[in-house]
Amino acid sequence: MTATTVPSNKPKLQVYLDDQLLEEGKRLADKRQRSLSSLIRRLLQLEIEKAKKEGEIQ
Repeated sequence: MTATTVPSNKPKLQVYLDDQLLEEGKRLADKRQRSLSSLIRRLLQLEIEKAKKEGEIQ
C-alpha cells in the first residue's frame, strides 16, 4: 500500500491502533481498493447510520 499526500480542508483525526489491527486494516483496505482512511471513514458512516436508525443518537 502506497501512501500519498493529498491536500484537504477536512479536519484530521489521529487514532492509535494495535499493530495487528493496523496491519489487518491495511490489508482489508487494499483488498477493497480503498485507502485505510477511506475505509475507516466508510465504516464510521455505517455505524452512525445504524445508531441513528436504532435511536442511539439523533
